[in-house]
Amino acid sequence: MDKEVVCLYPEFGVTEPLQGLYLRRNFCADANTRRPFVYANFLSSLDGRIAWRDSHQDNYQLPETLKSDEDFRLFLELYAHADCIVTHAGYMRALNTGHLGNVLQIPRLAWTEDIHAWRKERGMAPAPDVVIISSSLEFPWHDSLDQFQQKVHIATGARTPTDKKQFWLDRGREIHVLGDDRQVDAAPLVEFLSKQGYESVYLVAGPQLLQELLMQSFVDKFFMTVCHQLLGGSDFKSLVPEHKLGDKGKLQLQRLYMDSENSSMLGQWYAEFSAGQ
Repeated sequence: MDKEVVCLYPEFGVTEPLQGLYLRRNFCADANTRRPFVYANFLSSLDGRIAWRDSHQDNYQLPETLKSDEDFRLFLELYAHADCIVTHAGYMRALNTGHLGNVLQIPRLAWTEDIHAWRKERGMAPAPDVVIISSSLEFPWHDSLDQFQQKVHIATGARTPTDKKQFWLDRGREIHVLGDDRQVDAAPLVEFLSKQGYESVYLVAGPQLLQELLMQSFVDKFFMTVCHQLLGGSDFKSLVPEHKLGDKGKLQLQRLYMDSENSSMLGQWYAEFSAGQ
C-alpha cells in the first residue's frame, strides 16, 4: 500500500508509510509479565457508531461506509502481534452466513506477504490460537481452524446448559468454564490465558468484553480508527454499551495519525492509547 500518513502526535507533521505503521515497533514488548499483553482495536464513525442494524436485519453489522482498505491493512498488522485472538459466537455465526469475512487467519494475498514474513521472522506460528467465547455454545465450526491447525479453546459459563457443552465434547472439543453464570467473566478468562502461556492477546470480540476487561484493568493498549463521517440512526452499537467506566475509562494518547483520504475518499484518524493504569 503505497501511501503515507501524517503524525499529529507526538511528533506533529512527520510523515510515515502507512504500510508497516503497526509493524515497525513491538508494542507488546512492555507486557506485564504476570499476564498476557491484551489489546483491542475498533473502527468508529465520528458519532460513535461501530455497528448498526436496519429494520430487516437480525444482527448488527459493520456499516459498509466505514470500511476501507487502509483500516483493514492496519487491522491485520495488529493481528500479526498476537499469539492468541479472542472472538465470540456471534462472529462465528456471521462468518458462516457470509455477513463477515474470515479473519480467523491472516489472508494469503500479495499485499499481506510482509505480515506473514514478520511473524515468521519472530518465530511465531502462521496463525494464532483462538478463544471462542459463548454463553449459548450455539455456533458453527469453521473448517479453516482445522486447515491451519490452530489450537481452539471454547469458553463459556457454569450455567450454560449441559447438553450444549456435551455437543462440543462429543466432537472432541474441550470446553472451559470461565464464569459463574452463563457469561465468560473477565478475570477467569485472563487467568486462563495466562496459564496457557500466551504473551499477546488480540480482542476481536465486540464491545461487551472490551468493557468488562477495561473495568478490571486488563486492557493494555487500545487502537481506534475514526472515519470522518456521521452515520446517525437509532439502532446501533457503541464502544461501551452498558456500564459507566469512570476512571477505568481514562486512556492516555500515545500516537495519532491522519490519513487525508482513504479508499472511500474519506479522511481517517488512527489513534493508539495506553490503558490499564
